[in-house]
Amino acid sequence: MATIKTVGYATYPSVKLQKIVTDPETRKKSLSYVKELLFGDYMKAYVENGDYVKELFGEGKKKTEYIKVHCRNADGYIKRSEMQFDRPLEVNFIDVGQGDGCHIVTPDDRHFLIDAGESDNMYRFLKWRFNLNSPKNVTPPFTVVVSHSDKDHYQGFGKIFTKSQGKDPQIKIEKVYHNGMVETGSGLELLGRYIDHGIGDRYITDLCDTDDDFKARSKTVANGKYINVLKKTDAEKVAVRKGSDPIYRNDQFDMRMEIMGPVAETVEGKDALPVFGGSDAGMTKNGHSVIVKLTIGHLRLLVGGDLNKESELYLIRKYTGVDVTKADKADVEKAILKARESLQVDIAKCCHHGSADFSTEFLDVLNPIATIISSGDEEKYCHPRPDTLGTIGKYSRGERSLIFSTELARSGKEFLKLKDLKLSAEKKQERVVTVYGMINVRTDGNKAIIAQKLEKPATGRGWDIHKLEWKEEKGDFEYVKSKEE
Repeated sequence: MATIKTVGYATYPSVKLQKIVTDPETRKKSLSYVKELLFGDYMKAYVENGDYVKELFGEGKKKTEYIKVHCRNADGYIKRSEMQFDRPLEVNFIDVGQGDGCHIVTPDDRHFLIDAGESDNMYRFLKWRFNLNSPKNVTPPFTVVVSHSDKDHYQGFGKIFTKSQGKDPQIKIEKVYHNGMVETGSGLELLGRYIDHGIGDRYITDLCDTDDDFKARSKTVANGKYINVLKKTDAEKVAVRKGSDPIYRNDQFDMRMEIMGPVAETVEGKDALPVFGGSDAGMTKNGHSVIVKLTIGHLRLLVGGDLNKESELYLIRKYTGVDVTKADKADVEKAILKARESLQVDIAKCCHHGSADFSTEFLDVLNPIATIISSGDEEKYCHPRPDTLGTIGKYSRGERSLIFSTELARSGKEFLKLKDLKLSAEKKQERVVTVYGMINVRTDGNKAIIAQKLEKPATGRGWDIHKLEWKEEKGDFEYVKSKEE
């Protein structure tokens, strides 16, 4: 007898996990809903005597075979046809509060973190995901991308990075990619030393490209906040920019993760990054965020840190040779079409949490079907900005473009009973919202779901699921409405 596969994944777009209920009087068995499983959810089937533990339900010849599985910390039954053995790509946009944090799992089980927010929410997510409350459990190795040195993107790694100290840490870090700008002092020198080149142009030139460059810099800047977080891990630190090799490639799954920015220029024979916004260091470090374009099959997804208007216009110029601020309307339209050849995507992570500092031309270049915004409460910027939301919709493609927000996806009760707050005398505060307002993306390159958890479970449903499907005749993805809409 052939060995049967016990490990699989939920099929597209979702699967209902059900339990068997026996009527006490008739002894008749029926199925009762337990929870909804998302496309790609890992499951393990129960096996006895070389075959699945199974039950038949239905009447006569229309009986359907159900198999017993364990998934999402619950046991139950699914149709045998609802377990597949090819793993789809998983992209989780974590609710890290005000900031960015993205967890990616490839079909061959490679794990990536792109940013980790400012607080401990990413760390808490990883503890939940990999059951790190048990000291025996460890994570798979992570490849990390720190998009840039704003604390709402890197500071959360302070809880995640751990020196080995002769033993394996629970959270394993394999390599850290960054944009090369590492602090050397104050002001602009937070990003590195700069030189003047040309008429009024200024560039950051001493980029930390290699791990040795980083180690040398960290010895001279003892109190650098960004440096001190990166020093918490022994993992190799490498700078990336346009022209770098993909940080991941697997031809079996037709998948790659390419670096689209920052885009360097050659100054005095070496790579340098232009200064944006005069003497405002924040504009420059945001503008040179690491941009990752993830492609699997037909689907393209972009994560672009905190790009701003000046850097977006710079990127269009570097990709097309056209300065859209000086070109006439016809040349602007041509430049947008040319830039789309490299930068148009189906799903985009909104740059800078929905800030108003964006260019309409760059949004037109991205031209996504779906946009995901990572933002938080209790911040002074009121992200996402109303004009940003409206403009994203205007420059998205399709009749029903989609905008998701981790802040909106987070579920929180309107009222709490004081007697339910079990606070110790020492504890000054407690969270009143669920911190994981995660936007889940699952795709095999031809079909994709974007899902957010319902604030209150509906009958037979636990998720708000939106579907994108590749249409060969159109050469594009199409948004497929759900029955619940």
